[in-house]
Amino acid sequence: MLTEEEIRDALHASRVVPISVPNPHGPFGLEQLAEAVARATVARPASTPSVQRPLTLPLATWEKLDGLARTVTQAGSRRLSASDVAAALIEQAIGSG
Repeated sequence: MLTEEEIRDALHASRVVPISVPNPHGPFGLEQLAEAVARATVARPASTPSVQRPLTLPLATWEKLDGLARTVTQAGSRRLSASDVAAALIEQAIGSG
């Protein structure tokens, strides 16, 4: 298992944002994570430094991320992208490390 520092270095990330989800591995875990992403994304100050990097994923994975983004967008006010959901999942994995 990689440490938080190793993952941050590999992704050239400057920060970690813990996302609190009661049971991310349960039947609604991904939906709960996507909703937490929506809250964290809206709450993120515009001045927070960030890094953009290309990421290659299997099509099926990207479609799942996009579906989660659409599900959360229906319940919320701000449109989330599959990239928003992917970023939050990565941040959640690093934060729980």
